[in-house]
Amino acid sequence: MNHAHPRARRLAAVAVTVVLAATGGALTALPATAAPAPAPAAAREDQQAPVSFPRNADVVGAGPSGFLSKTRGATPEFRWTWYADGSSVVLPGATDAAAGGADLVVTVDRSAPVAGRVVRVYDLAKPTAAPVPQEVDLDALGDGFFFEGVAGATMLLGQYVAGGPQKQYAVTLDGNPPKARAVAGGAGIDCSDGRDGWTDTASALYECSLDATGTSVKVLVDLASGTSKRYPQFDDQWAREGAVSGTHVAWREARMSGSRSVHGIVAFARDSTTERWIPSDDDLSDPLYLVGGWVASGSKARIDSSTSMPGRPRPTVRPFTAQSVATGEKVQLLTAFSSAVAGPGGSLLVRGGTPEHGEGLYRVSPRSDGGRPDVALVASTGQSTVLAVTRSTTPTTLTGEQAARGFDFGWDLSRADADVWLTLTHVGSGRAISTRLYAQGPVAPGLPGHLTWHWDGKDLEAADRDAPARNGTYEWQLTARPDEGIGPDAVSTGRFTVTRPAAPHDFDDDGTADLLVRDTGGVLWRFGTRPAAPGGSLADTGGSRVGGGWGAYDRLETVGDVAGSTAPDVIAREKSGVLWLYQGTGDRDKPLAARTRIGSGWQTYTELAGGSDLTGDGRADLVATDKAGALWLYKGTGSAAAPFAARKPIGHGWGTYNQLAATGNLAGGPAGDLVARDKDGVLWLYLGRGDGTFAARTKVGGGWGGFTGLTAVGDANGDGRADLVASNGAETFYAGTGGWSAPFKRGAAVSLTQETTCNAVF
Repeated sequence: MNHAHPRARRLAAVAVTVVLAATGGALTALPATAAPAPAPAAAREDQQAPVSFPRNADVVGAGPSGFLSKTRGATPEFRWTWYADGSSVVLPGATDAAAGGADLVVTVDRSAPVAGRVVRVYDLAKPTAAPVPQEVDLDALGDGFFFEGVAGATMLLGQYVAGGPQKQYAVTLDGNPPKARAVAGGAGIDCSDGRDGWTDTASALYECSLDATGTSVKVLVDLASGTSKRYPQFDDQWAREGAVSGTHVAWREARMSGSRSVHGIVAFARDSTTERWIPSDDDLSDPLYLVGGWVASGSKARIDSSTSMPGRPRPTVRPFTAQSVATGEKVQLLTAFSSAVAGPGGSLLVRGGTPEHGEGLYRVSPRSDGGRPDVALVASTGQSTVLAVTRSTTPTTLTGEQAARGFDFGWDLSRADADVWLTLTHVGSGRAISTRLYAQGPVAPGLPGHLTWHWDGKDLEAADRDAPARNGTYEWQLTARPDEGIGPDAVSTGRFTVTRPAAPHDFDDDGTADLLVRDTGGVLWRFGTRPAAPGGSLADTGGSRVGGGWGAYDRLETVGDVAGSTAPDVIAREKSGVLWLYQGTGDRDKPLAARTRIGSGWQTYTELAGGSDLTGDGRADLVATDKAGALWLYKGTGSAAAPFAARKPIGHGWGTYNQLAATGNLAGGPAGDLVARDKDGVLWLYLGRGDGTFAARTKVGGGWGGFTGLTAVGDANGDGRADLVASNGAETFYAGTGGWSAPFKRGAAVSLTQETTCNAVF
């Protein structure tokens, strides 16, 4: 299998000293050829209760009894962990180490004065707190030897010879004085190290070149028998790193196909000369491994190493997969991996992760029938590999009061080291906001984290004006993207609703009063308002264009819900006396539906006022004064086709008034009320009795003659009492008191229509 270390550098000629370490201080003889038998799974590699694997570490060796890990960083720690009891020991004084399927670990200290010439061999078949090394001097081997790796119980050495080709040697680690035997390279052929691949049964694949022609050659050596097999690369073929198993050999290669270069994997059964070409789009630098007759590969990645950059696409990490050389069948083994080494019994030990079991060390084993390799977790870091939203704290329904207080959303992630974005959408309008979220507290790679977000309950379109959120359905979507690209995005969604009782002057369904304004060009505008403070004055929340052509009407009136929906409706009278109904939609972008003709002959009336339930049936009614001063009641029906019943006279002498406003329940009585301004500018209150008639009028006050319009807006400041807006190019807000003797507080100057030059406010 491909070793996890990078290719060895060509080193200056050095003498080599090999140190054997054995438990209890005694040398342990090992078989010279076959690998030790695998340990019982229950005792050594139990997937249900795996031992711990060090975090921020990779696997660099494995045997039947345990595995060798190496921490990342400038000063790595090499630790052997036993499967049997989970105990471990640090191997000191090493800058490089390896184990190739047996319980023998070879360490090297390239920083020591001898600069890599001291090689220690540890026999770690049984747990021990302090394995004691015994040094053996190998200077008799001559100059130029250096450590390359371990294949089962065989140590691999390279040798540079001044003026000659590089050679490769093998040393059997059997407890006897070490003897180096040449296995590759020599006269006419120069062979690089065996890190291209080796197995636990002492096979190694070397990268060589013929001196005479410069032809590249892969040389497969059976270290036990000393036999070898050559695989030359011809013109327009460029071989990369390879791998070997007990049955196959394979490597990545680029070759020309016509005028273009193609990438793939070259594979041979070891007992055959028939090439198998497997097309592959993987990067040629991706490592390659073999598990029996399956080639395994992926792009290396670690959950604790973010490679994403702000403003750039995140990297795409290819999962760790296996593909059958014989059939081409491909299967994903792990979501991601960072290192892999040869294990006992032709297995591969892979540091990586899966969604089911998380991060750790996995054993990938060949099957006797040649089927898909088996995968089992043998050691765990306790970290999650893939992102998932494991829990959420989100609302299902919010009242207007609850929305005004805001809501604290919360989500738990299986991994907090992620780039997280939240989008909140008002489904009805499609308006949305997005915000980036950050996990609370220190974020440890691969460990759970908690995210919170406080929604202030403001409108998604006009939050800068503190407009309240609109009623209706909201959908949130949390997208957590792994920093390093491992696994898919974690996406979680949910919905909730904001609900409020219908408000009499709320055209955009946000629970607050709106004003409709016609400018001098005949364009109709909607302007939103909000309480500046509960029970206080009003502030504007911005406006939107409703449409043009409204100059055709000489009377415009908001009449409440007369057509059976929850939104307020508008009536408009042409100069010819035709009356039209514009049904409210509650949609800010289109607050009024297409008009419907509901009558003619309405030119006889001088004043119209609607919006109050004068008859106590729960529907808004309309009153009108004719030119003779008679007051007529049009009872609401709730029908869009005929919203008003036949008129009924309810008073006379109303010709003295030039402004009427149906204020709703202004003074705490049983039904809707009415205010009327006479020609002297005095404002009068008519308390409704609930039967379509009124009590005797009560004087509210004088000085109202300067206003061109009076608009009953319902409870606009959120104190539960009906209010009034008076306009004359600017606006004055009169907050209701709930008392009949003084129904309004002192007027407060406000700017609600953004100084729009207009001729109608309703």
